[in-house]
Amino acid sequence: MSTSLAEITTKLTLIVLPMIIVAGILGNTLNIIILNRPNLRNHACSKYFLALASNNLIYSFFIVDYFLSNGFNINGVMVSNALCKVLQYIGSVCSFLSPYFIILASIDRFCASSPNATLRRFSNIVVAKYFVLIVVICSLLLYINTLISYELLDDGYGCTSRSKSIFNQVFLLTQSFLFAAVPPILMLIFGFLTIYNATRTRVLQKVTRSYRRTEGQLIRMLFFQVVIYILLNTPLCVLYLMLTIPSSFIPTSEFFIALTIAQIFFHLSYTTPFFLYILSARVYREELIHLISKICHLRQRAQVQPMPVAHHRNRTTGT
Repeated sequence: MSTSLAEITTKLTLIVLPMIIVAGILGNTLNIIILNRPNLRNHACSKYFLALASNNLIYSFFIVDYFLSNGFNINGVMVSNALCKVLQYIGSVCSFLSPYFIILASIDRFCASSPNATLRRFSNIVVAKYFVLIVVICSLLLYINTLISYELLDDGYGCTSRSKSIFNQVFLLTQSFLFAAVPPILMLIFGFLTIYNATRTRVLQKVTRSYRRTEGQLIRMLFFQVVIYILLNTPLCVLYLMLTIPSSFIPTSEFFIALTIAQIFFHLSYTTPFFLYILSARVYREELIHLISKICHLRQRAQVQPMPVAHHRNRTTGT
């Protein structure tokens, strides 16, 4: 039974992952372009969405390595010890950054909807840029041990961490909690606080109508993103904690099959923002339509070739 399930899981991975890769690369590229449009780039929350799209685009290329290693036994981390360390490090940092950019956007929406003027001042572009930089630096430092502990050896385990020291185990447990347990809790807390603020008071009366409309749509975009992130990532987070927390639990073949399926949902979460933005925000749809129409217009202009100057001169001379 487990063998047939494993075969089905492998075939499912080979079918679904290419679609996730294409959707992730195209969707996040379009997110970066559209979030830099004038109607969106002047909002602090858009900066967090822009950082999220950039991070998800990088991670989408790491899914290619996961697809090749699982489907065709072509693994980039097995090429050399240096590549083992670098790929594990960048992949870990990117997967860690994604939920925290969503948390930053949740905090921004909470501050923007707060009746407290001091908190509202934290919702601005300058603060957003500093917070993104701080989170990126902290994430790079948090996973710096990956460059030290991961080794590529010919012992059957490949590229992995073999250190059994107390420090390494505590550090791994800390990383696991910060990755799997903390983000959903913070998203839910600030999500409910934002909804409470939005229903209790109106703090955007002094700004223009279009700006207020975009701010409201950004809240809706974030709400859908938080819900989908929790739904798609909770299974992997639970399984990941089961493997990390010291216990008498012994993983079975069925457990690893469930882990593979949970990883597919996890990879899917890096492609969903583009589709969620289309469904939840009219301003995003308008900017996307405007971008597509502009591209089509440029293509039409490129197809209309002007008459060569030399040909025009020959016709004039003949006349």
